[in-house]
Amino acid sequence: MELNTAAELNRFSQSPITIVRGEPSRAGEILLLLQDAARWMESKGIKQWTPGQFNEADIVGYFEDREVYLALEKDEIIGLFTLQFTDPQYWGPRNDDSYAYLHRLTVARSYRGSGLGSKMLYFAADLAIERGLKGLRFDTVAHNVKLNRYYQSLGFHFMGSNDMGGGRLVNLYEKFKDTGDADEIILQYFGEADFEYLKSWADSPEFLKQWAGPSLSFPIEDQELIKYITNANHSVDSNLLIYSAVHKASGQVIGHISLAAIDRDNRSARVGRVVIDPEYRGRGIGLRMMQEMLRIAFQALELHRVSLGVFDFNTSALKSYEAAGFRREGLQREAARFTGGYVDCIELSMLDREWAQIYKS
Repeated sequence: MELNTAAELNRFSQSPITIVRGEPSRAGEILLLLQDAARWMESKGIKQWTPGQFNEADIVGYFEDREVYLALEKDEIIGLFTLQFTDPQYWGPRNDDSYAYLHRLTVARSYRGSGLGSKMLYFAADLAIERGLKGLRFDTVAHNVKLNRYYQSLGFHFMGSNDMGGGRLVNLYEKFKDTGDADEIILQYFGEADFEYLKSWADSPEFLKQWAGPSLSFPIEDQELIKYITNANHSVDSNLLIYSAVHKASGQVIGHISLAAIDRDNRSARVGRVVIDPEYRGRGIGLRMMQEMLRIAFQALELHRVSLGVFDFNTSALKSYEAAGFRREGLQREAARFTGGYVDCIELSMLDREWAQIYKS
């Protein structure tokens, strides 16, 4: 398709910061920005870029095979990203030429924490839609849990991982089109900032046992949660992915869900620890959380089977899980003791072909 080549595409007319289409004459300035970002990464132990990987000739080459965009304050370059319209190197069999692919997202040191990175990402996402493309895609280092959580918090969805060789693993992300759903949720990696939410929802031993089984003890302590997240949320080799659910419209953390017992050989996993803020119950939030968790399991991780268990008295949860497409497959009789006696645990599961039939038809 023919691409828009307008010299300036500025969406921040009320801000002194503009985003413009870059020109090759600024390659030297771009080189300095990239090298400084690489030095900062090295100082933080982030294995992503090195200063020596960048040279001016390669940067001039960017202008031949992709579009270069610069964030400017007055005429100073304070940010950068590039766009290309195919990316088989990073996306492999998932590559689709109807998307825009972002690389080299860079923010000058003095502007880190200012929100400039998210501005550039949203600019690129809007630009992709304006071009008539399906959306925006990009990759980031898989091992940096904090950075992945940041991109997730902005509403970018985890689409899978790719081994680039030499021990370099990347996670793939995509910005979905806005659905207009007032109760849309975002799943982002659970971290220490979310501890107090989870602790507040576990208001009794019985309720904690209902959604966490024996995996957490009452009252929940920070040390237990630190142990819970240790070695979790590495998409390629962790057997546990833990998420907070965020209400997109309000930015409020409103739920928790995990994908445990991830077995990459047998391509199976088990959903667990599903809980929702009491103020948001009865609005279908649990179903939304489960649908996104299943998308991650079947589409991003390419699993074959996902299972879960629910106590028989928890009829609202059972109804939500069956609405998501889970099928009953068995019963653990008198599996847990609650006040008043023992209760059964209903086992449910879903297979990849069943998920595909429900969600891709």
